[in-house]
Amino acid sequence: MDSSTSYNDIPLRVQPSKLSTGSVDRLSTSIDAYSLSEQASSPANNVLADAPLERRLGLWSGMAIVMGSIIGSGIFSTPSLILGSVGSVGMSIVVWVIGAVVSLCGCAAYMELGTMLPKGGGEKAYLEAAFPRPRALLGFVFCLASILVCYPTGLAADAVVTGSYLLYAITGDATGHSVWAERAIGVGVTALCALMHACVAKTAIRTQGLLTVVKALLLLLVVIVGLLNMGKGGLGGSSNVFAGTSTNANDYASALFKVFFAYSGYTALNYAVDELKRPEKTLPRAALGGLSLTAMLYVLSNVAYFAVLDVQTIGASGTTVAGVFFTKALGAVWGQRIVPVLIALATFGNVMCGVFAASRVVFAAARDGYLPWDHLWGSVSQRFATPVWALGATWALITVYIVLPPPGEAYALLIDVGGYPFWVFSGLAVIGLVRMRSTHRGLARPFRAWMPVNVVSIAAAVFMCVVPFVKPSDAESMKVPYWVAPVTGVVFIAASCGLWYVKMVLLDRVEYHKQISEDQI
Repeated sequence: MDSSTSYNDIPLRVQPSKLSTGSVDRLSTSIDAYSLSEQASSPANNVLADAPLERRLGLWSGMAIVMGSIIGSGIFSTPSLILGSVGSVGMSIVVWVIGAVVSLCGCAAYMELGTMLPKGGGEKAYLEAAFPRPRALLGFVFCLASILVCYPTGLAADAVVTGSYLLYAITGDATGHSVWAERAIGVGVTALCALMHACVAKTAIRTQGLLTVVKALLLLLVVIVGLLNMGKGGLGGSSNVFAGTSTNANDYASALFKVFFAYSGYTALNYAVDELKRPEKTLPRAALGGLSLTAMLYVLSNVAYFAVLDVQTIGASGTTVAGVFFTKALGAVWGQRIVPVLIALATFGNVMCGVFAASRVVFAAARDGYLPWDHLWGSVSQRFATPVWALGATWALITVYIVLPPPGEAYALLIDVGGYPFWVFSGLAVIGLVRMRSTHRGLARPFRAWMPVNVVSIAAAVFMCVVPFVKPSDAESMKVPYWVAPVTGVVFIAASCGLWYVKMVLLDRVEYHKQISEDQI
């Protein structure tokens, strides 16, 4: 493979050459004729099955999507959960720093993948290129996991937190409102995001940019307030910031899941490379720049939380720690009315960016025939030039996860369940990157990640896949057994492999024999 080799030269889905040339040509002709007749015969039809998406994203809009996808409910809601896991102020800050370093390493690896294989769909494209055998197995399983578990669980958690902070602003009470009121608002928020991306895509992109500015300014306000309160009793009200630090590995896995959940989103543009202007330059600049700025704000924000609130207050604040922070620092009007609205807007922006990215995975999977009724989910609206049906499917799945989980530990459980498959495929994608440096030496690499960076990413993925099975110190007091999240992830991946065999192997054989019979007739 010479240096001019492009991504399009790689056979991602090599079909078994069982059909004769004539039968393939006849099949292709009949399919094309059927598609054209369908469009011509239906006056209400306004979708184009194979239309490309418009390249409308530049550097700043791309950076806005990355920062908007990262900054969501995590930084405003998980600090109390992380403190409860690791046990001390100092270790809480340390895990946020670790999360930043590992995320930057992962981002660098994904930038090499995204510029080397400039096609939408993210890990789907990377896994299929790196591991072509068994045919499309990893791409298929990744798509199912992302569509049915990883994306909708995280976005459901963000949507519910949006409702929580809006109700906080309305009632002035951080925890006394109805769980179902939070969920109802969450359903409405995701519906609005899907509608905007479907019907007014350019307005949605501008809104994401505006909300990203709001989120960055809000985090900057957290940092400034914290700096003004430094030295008034020590961080977390303790002179020894590492007092009470946990020694259980599972506690750190749980904490890191939540930290990485807060940092997740830096790969958002990898799912929309088809919509980037000059992707080989825009992708790494927007993703690495957005993540670096966000990581700095995250670490300083956690220091600020502990500068204002003591350990007991943060532990009791649940998912509204930022609201409690501003109430104490700036008073009831700011803390209970103004800032909760800003935080709700911040998490709303995160949901908007997430719905955008998740719908692109549905779109890419459908276009490769991985989903039932793939012609529908993989279509582009002729009127709006957007994947309307993929956005609708994304909203429906998020709604399921908002409504079905029982109250209580549902937020933390959603994060853990959605996070496990993510780490499996993230690790495999970086392993695939390393593998392709040998198998696809001539493939152009506009961006190249340093090998130790790839090693860190793979090691982090292995840690996050293994340690959740280690029994935590407080296992007996947990309402939901510690093993539920990782076991659910493993079972889902195994079941997806079974579905792959049915759809990509058995059904292909049925189609093959059907075509042979038709040829004989």
